[in-house]
Amino acid sequence: MDKNRSIVSAAIVVLLPLLPALIDVGYKLYSPIMEDVILHILMTTVIFGVPAAFIIYYGYTTGDEITSTLSGVFLVPLYSLYSDILLELLDPHFIISGAGYWLRITTFIDLAIPAVICGAMGYFASRRTRKSLLVSVFLGMVFILMFSLID
Repeated sequence: MDKNRSIVSAAIVVLLPLLPALIDVGYKLYSPIMEDVILHILMTTVIFGVPAAFIIYYGYTTGDEITSTLSGVFLVPLYSLYSDILLELLDPHFIISGAGYWLRITTFIDLAIPAVICGAMGYFASRRTRKSLLVSVFLGMVFILMFSLID
């Protein structure tokens, strides 16, 4: 793998979760004003559907198993970290609280299931067969439904 492709792969893995984090932070800033179940489901679909679709598209078109799997595995943990940091920075009473939340075992357990689902979604998309693409799309729908039914 050449240097430019490595940089692009690392950028996809690290920066892709920033998109849903920015959308989520914007939604959370206005959510006290707009309490609506349909809007919540729509925003959850956008927040998690766009990156899931990108992972499936990237994996299927390039066949890059490593990048598409890693971008799926790190999507939810990095999204959660980015959105927590952005929300804390917008708080006027911001105090750096440390990494205590991220080092708890319950946090790892909570993030493991979506990470495995998204990682499998990226892996199956990169296999580039019709059956694996269907499995990947199904996993993407399960992923989106899981988050829209949680709240």
